[in-house]
Amino acid sequence: MLTALQSLKMNPKRSFMTIIGIVIGIASVITIMAIGNGVNKMATDQFKTSKSGELKAKIDYYGYDDDAGQKGLSQADVSLIKSSDIGHKISKIELSALSGDTGQTTGIINDESTDLSFTVMRNLDNEPDMQSGKVFSQNDLDVGQNKILITKDLAKKNFGSAENAVGKSVTLGNYAYTVAGTYNENDRYMDNVIIPYEAFQRESNDDGAVMILSVKKGENPRKVGQAAEKMLSKQGSSRNSGSYSYEDTDKMIGEISKVLNGLTFFVSAVAGISLFIAGIGVMNMMYISVSERTQEIGIRLAVGATESNIRNQFLIESIVLTVVGGLIGLLSGYLIANMVTKFIPGDMHIKAIISLADVVFALGVSTLVGVIFGWLPAKQAADKNLIDILR
Repeated sequence: MLTALQSLKMNPKRSFMTIIGIVIGIASVITIMAIGNGVNKMATDQFKTSKSGELKAKIDYYGYDDDAGQKGLSQADVSLIKSSDIGHKISKIELSALSGDTGQTTGIINDESTDLSFTVMRNLDNEPDMQSGKVFSQNDLDVGQNKILITKDLAKKNFGSAENAVGKSVTLGNYAYTVAGTYNENDRYMDNVIIPYEAFQRESNDDGAVMILSVKKGENPRKVGQAAEKMLSKQGSSRNSGSYSYEDTDKMIGEISKVLNGLTFFVSAVAGISLFIAGIGVMNMMYISVSERTQEIGIRLAVGATESNIRNQFLIESIVLTVVGGLIGLLSGYLIANMVTKFIPGDMHIKAIISLADVVFALGVSTLVGVIFGWLPAKQAADKNLIDILR
């Protein structure tokens, strides 16, 4: 084993170039697998029951006049559903002003009215790139603390600098928020204001754009949600100015899973070609190595090395090359998947996840490639005759 590793260290550049194909093949498949695992985790969390066994059903309202501030769902709609035939199947009904995580609002900064775009923060999974001050604590998010983050540019425009903005007050709706910090605008946070989700919810206790139904244990959330949608479409308070839509998350996740399964199959086929070509490269390098090290093989045979010793040495070199490529591919695939998930739009919050099965796959496939494509060169080295070498 040590002899094999020392031999590979003699020409590290050639060794690395040989495993590039392995890295590309493994990284491609792992990227899709990690995103697929993230989708499955999101689906599991979405339909995970509470301690009482409840599930959620979600209904969105869309105004015909495309008014971003039009909410359309009121307490009258809540009472309508509670008093209906499906009321006994529902334990709780909540209204939310947001269908996603972003929106438009009017704020007051330095006694002047300002149009703002905002993002609500539900957890600390994706913190912004802070310029000054500090991001919210988890407790701030849980209790809906009246704190706010603003962009560096907005801070400079209204307070002179990012540092001066910290501790100042910004009014949104009926509440005043204290600026906890400033952040650099990027692709993840393109809006100029970030506030805790629970704090934003206080702005719309009586109406909203989204209705969330907590369905009791044993009831079908899809049937309850569809029934509520039909009821609101016929009797809802804003039925004449917009439409109601039940969001079938189960169906949406299923469609995404189908797409990912298709992508996984396609990428696996491409990766298979890449791994085959990489395996040929490994075999070629090993043949060259055997040819260059004929004297070394002769010396080892002369001092008592057996054919199996020679064969195992070169086979181990081949396996080490491909396993290292598999490990680099595994890490690269995970990093790429993380980058991709950051640009997935909407409020899906998909995270890249690497499972133990993925690790076993990467190591298993790379080891198999090393054995298959390293066997013939290793056998050729073991079959060399000492007398022919001495000649």
